[in-house]
Amino acid sequence: MKEITILIAFIMCSIAAMAQTEVHAPNDPNFSMKCKTGQYLRYTITSKESPYTVTINGIKGDSENIKKLEIPETVHYRNTDFEVTVINKAAFANISTLTSVTIPKTVKEIKAEAFNGCTALKTIKIGGIIEYCGKNTFSGTAISKPIYTGKNLVYYPANLTEYKINEGTEKVLEYAFSDCKEMSAITIPASVKIIYAKTFANCDKLENIVVDEGNQTFDSRDNCNAIILTSENKVVKGCKNSTIPNGIKTIGNIAFANTNISKIEIPNSVTTIEDSAFYNNEIASITIPESITKIGASAFAKNKKLAVVNFNATNCEAMNEKHTTFEQCQSLTSVNFGDNVKTIPANSFMNCEELRYATLSNSIVEIGDKAFYECKMLSYMELPNSIEKIGNLVFYESGISEPVHSDVLFAYMPTNYATEYTIPEGTKTIAQKSFHYAGNLKSVKIPNSVTKIEDFAFSECYDIENITMSNSIESIGYRALMYCTKLKSITLPNTLKTLEPEVFLGCENLESVTIPNSINELKDRLFSNSGIKYVTLPISIKSISSKTFEKCSNLKYIYIPKGTTEQFKKMLDEEYHSKLREK
Repeated sequence: MKEITILIAFIMCSIAAMAQTEVHAPNDPNFSMKCKTGQYLRYTITSKESPYTVTINGIKGDSENIKKLEIPETVHYRNTDFEVTVINKAAFANISTLTSVTIPKTVKEIKAEAFNGCTALKTIKIGGIIEYCGKNTFSGTAISKPIYTGKNLVYYPANLTEYKINEGTEKVLEYAFSDCKEMSAITIPASVKIIYAKTFANCDKLENIVVDEGNQTFDSRDNCNAIILTSENKVVKGCKNSTIPNGIKTIGNIAFANTNISKIEIPNSVTTIEDSAFYNNEIASITIPESITKIGASAFAKNKKLAVVNFNATNCEAMNEKHTTFEQCQSLTSVNFGDNVKTIPANSFMNCEELRYATLSNSIVEIGDKAFYECKMLSYMELPNSIEKIGNLVFYESGISEPVHSDVLFAYMPTNYATEYTIPEGTKTIAQKSFHYAGNLKSVKIPNSVTKIEDFAFSECYDIENITMSNSIESIGYRALMYCTKLKSITLPNTLKTLEPEVFLGCENLESVTIPNSINELKDRLFSNSGIKYVTLPISIKSISSKTFEKCSNLKYIYIPKGTTEQFKKMLDEEYHSKLREK
């Protein structure tokens, strides 16, 4: 009888243990346990080695009518005590009946929206120090007082308007004020050492910012109404009434984003404008000073009233192509380049669909790749004679309907232009992709002033049948005539010194080419996948790549000078020996 009693007791204990945990596969990092306030909480093991840790993911099962929640410091699972260190994203979101939460000292991180929408939540007891608190963690709760842990300000209620952070606070967490759309004034005490770019994000009505004197990390010099990182002379946060003092070098990431600022002067000391610095504002015109060397992604994006940009930066690097500097600036119609600007940066005004006027100064020598890409309303541009180089796709899909060129460089050929075109005399270089994919174009005449045809210059001109070369061309670039599928023949000038690889790649109707005496090398895949039938080679040839005639199934004869058969056999693979013909 005693043995039966012991067996029953053992079975009951086993059932109780099974009620508190679920059965999981040996390597499953997820499990659930019952906490003191009665809820089954879900966990994920984040470290199976000392120190053993878990993240809490929320409540298992029905979360209705839960009023109190106490998160444990540790959970015992498979003979191991795991510390609860993280509350996961949206773990307890939208529990409308929840009124109080106890968070243990072991928790250091609360992820975004963890208690978002807990409309009855008034009381938060935190035993330790929170080092990270995500976006909207306590949004939509009834919490009415700021949350501090140790020397960290974790959260400030959204409905309050003015605040002086407690003296002694050293760190203001990343999203502490991010939901405070009514905040109008903030004072930073001398003790604060850390403020993040997103600390005051979306504080749309912020008008007054003061950093107490004595702060060794930040300042608001010259009554600028901004937070400046003193050691770097960097504006961390501005507001609609801010000014940027002389001496500032950097305008930080999202520093003025969503502040409704309508006018700002950037001093000539500033060298860097970081990502989204002036995102979504009311700025009508802006002057980019000469000192600027970098402008980040979306720096002025969504300034819907921005009409004029005066661009004076003399040495600014290429801008972000994916998130362009002036994207969604719907009123931007005019840009003026200053007298000392040498380079228009790559991608600088791409996708500015309403841009109509671009005034270039005589100092400009280069226009970077895609600088005016998809500027659909830009119908005319006069290039100064100072221009020496224009990058790829500068005017691609713009509104320009006439070729753009200077005295020294042919710049662009619109895709819908006429079937015949003569490049202006005086042009020296046909730029990269200048005729790329030029629809309808059948015939081009190149003047004697041209000495260079750059890479991809006529690539994918599917309708082109005739290119009249000048007698002065010295080089033809990589894939310069690639996929000119209707081109049957071409006369190369005796001045030509260089034919780069794959010049005639995919020219499926190309029948004959004579290589001039000035060429001494045939490079990789020069005629690859073309329809070439007859090639005439000069005695000057010293080297032929094994792939020059790759996949040239129509090749019949390779004409060579008399007495040179053995010379060319040494340069060609055996499969081409039978095609050699002396003449």
